[in-house]
Amino acid sequence: MPCPIQLASKLSGLSQHVIRMWERRYSALSPSRTCTNRRMYCDEAVKRLKLLKILTENGHRIGGVARLSTAELEELARGAVPVALPAPALPADPTTPMPAEVPVPQSPQPDPGQFIEDSIAASKRYDSEGLRRVLLQARLHLGQRGMLHQVICPLLIQIGNNWRDGQLRASHEHITTAVIRELLLTPVPGSQVPLHAPELVVATPAGELHELGALIVAATARDLGWYVTYLGPNLPVEEIAACAIARNATAVALSVVFPEKCPVILEKLGRIRELLPPTMRLIVGGRAAEGYRDSMPGDVGIQWVSCLHGLDEALCKNQR
Repeated sequence: MPCPIQLASKLSGLSQHVIRMWERRYSALSPSRTCTNRRMYCDEAVKRLKLLKILTENGHRIGGVARLSTAELEELARGAVPVALPAPALPADPTTPMPAEVPVPQSPQPDPGQFIEDSIAASKRYDSEGLRRVLLQARLHLGQRGMLHQVICPLLIQIGNNWRDGQLRASHEHITTAVIRELLLTPVPGSQVPLHAPELVVATPAGELHELGALIVAATARDLGWYVTYLGPNLPVEEIAACAIARNATAVALSVVFPEKCPVILEKLGRIRELLPPTMRLIVGGRAAEGYRDSMPGDVGIQWVSCLHGLDEALCKNQR
């Protein structure tokens, strides 16, 4: 029975905004409409949304899979996630008693906490290759954004806390960030940038040396179908703006982590907003972003992001 977009969103695990964007931009599905023009999604459409979510979380670009048939999506998804075994067949004779229920073996759900523990253990051994294997396994089982949300971000927090408490050396922290940096800079195998994708310029302003936040933004944007121009950390805002204008980018994203509430960084955020065209979006996120938002006028024209889910929403809303 057809259902409205609110229920389709709940059943598929996708936000309503993402569903609409996939319909409009990629023609992923064509829901029916009521007499009042409300979208209605049949069981087949909800099934497609679930499959598309699985595939995009496992490295496929939505532009590359959106127009595949449902059967083709199912075939791809079988290679991306464990497939449940079919239910036992019913007896031909309805009078024959059903056999006692036999537990169907289930593939164990990957535990993000175990990936984090294994990553820390590899870091303690200075085993960069082992750490890389753990994170690649996390990406395989959880998808790109699942790896970012459930493994990499908690791992970075725990590594930082352990270093602060004297449980890890600075060199342990450095080897971890080096492997994560390499992983995030490497595109997911088989991924493709859609034609006419919006462009995002990603950097950190001069004085902000922490790069991993910007790398997470870049990786997330690629996963959501953006073309990303990554400039790296510690760059004057005049240079960032010059690149964005020359590229005619849709948006600029800056990561600000440390120092917090620094008047110099605050001035630079206002300055880059002045340098960019009014129609070009400016997204600012990171641990220190909240403090800067509180110190700037509300109408300054900056979109503030406080978490990864907020980043997903901001990137989806700004695609054109």
